[in-house]
Amino acid sequence: MNAGLRAFRLLARWRRALGAACAALALTGAVLLLRPTPAPTAEVWVAARPLTALEPIAPGDLILRALPAGAVPDGALEPSHRAEGRSLSGPVGRGEVITRARLADPPARGHGPGMVAAPLRVPDPGVVDLLHPGSRVDVLAAPADPAVATAADFGGTGGPAAAPAVTVVEDRPVIAVPDPGSGGGLGGGSPGGLVLLAVRPDEARALAGHAAGLLSITIRG
Repeated sequence: MNAGLRAFRLLARWRRALGAACAALALTGAVLLLRPTPAPTAEVWVAARPLTALEPIAPGDLILRALPAGAVPDGALEPSHRAEGRSLSGPVGRGEVITRARLADPPARGHGPGMVAAPLRVPDPGVVDLLHPGSRVDVLAAPADPAVATAADFGGTGGPAAAPAVTVVEDRPVIAVPDPGSGGGLGGGSPGGLVLLAVRPDEARALAGHAAGLLSITIRG
């Protein structure tokens, strides 16, 4: 009897605390049941800046971003997929998700094995306006000494004559003609117009060696 009385007194003493604890547990359970489950997310590669199809993807061009799984487009590049060195099939805006469909083969691959894409700055933008992908051109460079004094060139008069231009690249196709106002690519920021040619690696080096000089083109077709 004494033991039962002691148990009753203990229960009476702690019943308020026990009641409060039970109420707190019930409230916590209700909150957990009513709180919506966080939407699953997935990390994908997005463009860190505006990109064009003329420049291979370089380190820092893409960043990882977590998006709701339902908003991730099909074919989005996952963190394990490295795209550095690949080309894009077209312009990409800042923050745009990069998908497999956005990746393209190197620009010059379709023009033969071992061909590379080389940008060429042409001083006269009017000439560039005549070009389109598929046009074929020769690239000429003015000689280092543009005028030589030879009697033979002026019929024995001994007057100065312009030295002939040097052919740097011959009969090469135009891959692209960038829009100067597109921004974010190779098309703006310098005078003249830009074209992208498919050339052999040695021809690309030759073009780079003449880049500081005066280059011009002749159009084959």
